[in-house]
Amino acid sequence: MADTLRFSPSAGWDEVRQMLGSNMQLLIAIAGVFFLLPGLVLSFTMPAITDMSSLDAIVAVVQPYLPLIILASVIQMAGQLAIWTLVMAADRPTVGEAIKAAILFLPFYFLINILTNIIVGAGILLFIVPGIYLAVRLAPIGVIAITEGIRNPFTAIQRSFAVTRSNALPIFAFLLIVVVVFLLISLAVSLVFTTVFAMVGMDVTPAGTGGSLLAVISGIVGAAGTTVFTLMAVTIYRQLTGSGTPEVFS
Repeated sequence: MADTLRFSPSAGWDEVRQMLGSNMQLLIAIAGVFFLLPGLVLSFTMPAITDMSSLDAIVAVVQPYLPLIILASVIQMAGQLAIWTLVMAADRPTVGEAIKAAILFLPFYFLINILTNIIVGAGILLFIVPGIYLAVRLAPIGVIAITEGIRNPFTAIQRSFAVTRSNALPIFAFLLIVVVVFLLISLAVSLVFTTVFAMVGMDVTPAGTGGSLLAVISGIVGAAGTTVFTLMAVTIYRQLTGSGTPEVFS
């Protein structure tokens, strides 16, 4: 199996749309439980960060909620693993089977994710560009790990670099375009609904009815974006390995 194929962003997006269309109901079920609900819990639990003047001020607000943030992140990881299992397994598992496989693999992916974040974070500290490069090279690491049954974080990182070799630029373009579009959509949705709610007399502050509705709407948009980015890792892996039917349950 060749790992030096060329990645096509346009073909990648076509495949993402195809996966969304053919698995929409199942993806909505997983995204609702694993992406939307944890996000809403954080939105309604954590106070708004009003003082952005220093890192210490931000940490002071976030620190008491770190256990909740970590728990929400772990739940999101489980959702990503379930989606990867669902769309990659050869025998088309049910949602329940996909979730079970995700939970069983979650401890290994948690360690892989921690090491990946450390590497990317270190790269960002080195004038940002190295961090972006590392993030691109490690973009499909999760789907690689569960698809190929890789439990060792260092092996998973090595494999991700092998799969993405000579394809950093097209993968970066693929990710960047979707990030920009998603940010524009999020901004537009927020502005439109904030304006509408304010016009009908709703309180759009975080504690108000309008603010609560905005949090729900933003959560839905965020869950949709997370789902799309999860599927993007699949199409990167499939294109660069020519593989689409892994041994997920082995």
